[in-house]
Amino acid sequence: MLENKLTIFRKQYRMQILGALTFQIMNFAHGFGTGWLSPIVQIIQSPETPLSFPVTVEHISWIGSMFGFGFLSGNILFAVTINRFRRKFNLYILAFPHMIFWILAYFAENIDYLYVARFLAGVTGGGLFVIGPIFQSEILNKNIRGAIMSLGMLFLSGGTVMGFILPTVLNYHVIPCIALLFPIVFLIALYFFPETPQSLLKSNNLTEAKAAFDFYNGVGTEKSPSFRSSVNASEPVQNEFEELSTNILKGDSSQSVTMDDFLTKSALKAFANGTVLCILYQLSGCFAFLNYMTSIFAASGSVMDPYFCTNIVGITHIIGCCIATVLAEHIGRRALLFFSTIGMAVSMFIFGVFLQLADTRLMEMYYWAPLVFMMIVIFFTASGLFGSFYTILVEVLPVKIRTLALPMEMTIFSLLVVIILKIFPYLLFELGVSTTMYSSATICVVTTIYLYIFLPETKGKSMDAE
Repeated sequence: MLENKLTIFRKQYRMQILGALTFQIMNFAHGFGTGWLSPIVQIIQSPETPLSFPVTVEHISWIGSMFGFGFLSGNILFAVTINRFRRKFNLYILAFPHMIFWILAYFAENIDYLYVARFLAGVTGGGLFVIGPIFQSEILNKNIRGAIMSLGMLFLSGGTVMGFILPTVLNYHVIPCIALLFPIVFLIALYFFPETPQSLLKSNNLTEAKAAFDFYNGVGTEKSPSFRSSVNASEPVQNEFEELSTNILKGDSSQSVTMDDFLTKSALKAFANGTVLCILYQLSGCFAFLNYMTSIFAASGSVMDPYFCTNIVGITHIIGCCIATVLAEHIGRRALLFFSTIGMAVSMFIFGVFLQLADTRLMEMYYWAPLVFMMIVIFFTASGLFGSFYTILVEVLPVKIRTLALPMEMTIFSLLVVIILKIFPYLLFELGVSTTMYSSATICVVTTIYLYIFLPETKGKSMDAE
């Protein structure tokens, strides 16, 4: 009974979890780069800027949107490479634009350096969210997939919080030196893991695929670079591999994909659900809040230190991600998502009303209110939408079109990134935080109603069968 409750700790899943955690090093690094922007936009606009050139609000909006353009480019790049090259090769590629991003940030001599740096950070982000869900779904058993992939968002959140904190305590030029360590460690660690069994099967490498499957399922293997499988593999695991190879080599996923495959009722419904999820994630402010958290507090009229508030909210984000990880395999994807979005809508609406009605005296009396409201918003964001978005997106897409449909969904996602990161500074400083919160709450309500009607529960869904 105890073993059933602690499924995730079974020996069978050890290498799967280690492989997923290796990927999370890059996820953490990306989160660090995302969080870094929030305090930096205030620092580089201040009189004490560490840069040798001035930075305006217009520059900041372009720095934000360049990430979106990079994200779009990363989607397109990895949409091309994901089926041309193996999963590990695609993962190796991810590290290099991220490293160049930090090198350019260190040596920035004019605003163009930061534009290109953020573009390259976006390329890595676009690749992470195309390759990452597929890589993890192919090595993780369905019994632990939801929890471990939600744990990935905890790493992203942890990196974001680190990005919030370090720029407030360390010199601008020290940060890139620290950040470069993560992709280097990632490249070294990834070397010790084999290719995914699905990728090897699709290239008809049955022996290597069996060895990789045994490796990730804790079956005894000979210690050799090719990961040859042992003849002592257990019968249940043998049966699982036979089922997997049948699904891929003889099933729909091995056949060529045509336009008709995208026009079936199930495919159109899945693609529509994924698109609405992308709209919800981006236009609700889920991602924009992390990029402009410090600016939100500065624009809200709060008398508290915006850097301190950003750090506290970041910790709240981690707590929310922890809850998403714990609940992902217990209450199902739908319940967790709707718990999150309803909480977001209500708390953002109340926050907006407070800021709209509060005068200077009331703001001084309740100086802590913007921090508390933002903590509640971010908690609900992290505990469901942020933590389960990528898990739901990859699970809802049919297996036959998944490797093509996922980059298409992420292209829509990245276009929304460009839009929201470009307009968010203007929403905050021109229309005000109240209007921003009302707009985000409205998006939450409309998209949640749609998803409640059409989004299926995907908990326990096999990733290798329709």
